[in-house]
Amino acid sequence: MNKNRKIFFVVASGGHDTERHYHDTIERKRTVNEIASFLHSGEIKKLKRLTHDRPFAVWGAVPGSGNIRTWTTMEAGDYVLIYRAKKIILVAEIAMKVKNPNLANFFWKKDKSGKTWEYIYFLINQRKVNIDQSTLNSYLGYKKIYFPRGFTGIDQKKVNKLLASYGDLFSLLQKLETGQKVEKIDTDTIKQYKEIVDEKIIKAPTEHDEMQWRLIRLGNKAKLDVWVPKNDQNRKYNGNTFKDFVIPEFQQAIDIPTTIKNIDTVWKLGYSVKAAFEIEHSTSIYSGILRLSDLKSLAPNSNYPLFIVANRSKKSKVFNQLKRPTFSNEYLHLDKAIKFLSYKNIRELDEQTKKDSFDFQSDWISQKAESVN
Repeated sequence: MNKNRKIFFVVASGGHDTERHYHDTIERKRTVNEIASFLHSGEIKKLKRLTHDRPFAVWGAVPGSGNIRTWTTMEAGDYVLIYRAKKIILVAEIAMKVKNPNLANFFWKKDKSGKTWEYIYFLINQRKVNIDQSTLNSYLGYKKIYFPRGFTGIDQKKVNKLLASYGDLFSLLQKLETGQKVEKIDTDTIKQYKEIVDEKIIKAPTEHDEMQWRLIRLGNKAKLDVWVPKNDQNRKYNGNTFKDFVIPEFQQAIDIPTTIKNIDTVWKLGYSVKAAFEIEHSTSIYSGILRLSDLKSLAPNSNYPLFIVANRSKKSKVFNQLKRPTFSNEYLHLDKAIKFLSYKNIRELDEQTKKDSFDFQSDWISQKAESVN
């Protein structure tokens, strides 16, 4: 069942204390080890799992009926928009929450009335943005002059309409900030561009499994969650069973196309997708491109990288297909969205990062990939 992701406004303006708090726990970030003495063992384990033990941002709210009511409705995977001076300055995803006065006092001390920001929520996938609130208002159905006050949730009907129409919030905000064209998800357009190809897919199991296993291991090294389709989770390579290294369930949400669960390998953190890989073994090299085409059709504003992984001898065929109007049209732009990764490059990256002490960065794989243009 798809999760209806909620969106919360947090107003981060209010003088020197707010500025200092924002710097201390959002810009500077914190670590699990730093706050372990304030959490019980179950909370520590959960936070480490959700963040992959990487630094995270954290914010909180003081007691008050409105704040408590809003905080209570927060769930993992929901979005937070931080507002200041008529602009959205940060977007993030909620990882987990705790009510913890002692931890709040450690982070932020107390306000003038003796209260502390004990209704705490931990944030992942945080991204700085610079977007006028008035620009976002038109997509949410608010009047241009609307601006948020305090800590509040956006009407869920407005949120569902926004995410169903434009896809994930991170991608939409990036397009708004950079002035790119925002595409509205249009089922008629999808039908117009969708090409049905009847083909027999012939896989070379050993090589396909090898690439899938190496991508699983690289995703783990990058401290990300890794997903492979359910039918692939019992596969093995060199004695390694895939299901022991991937997440058992794909966290589904209204703004995440269900088709992504069929992609060969997906890297993600929380609900947010970080990269998607199709390992191409079909006789006509269509199958992987078509699956990524279906995904992009349902999420035209998505900005996470898409990769075709194949033998280098297939690169020219892949590029020629991506240049076809079916895939390079103004709605999909697959010739710009999809990059090519050779088996050789995957093997080299995996071998280089096998040592436990090696700190692998997920964007290195994009640097190895090749673009059509």
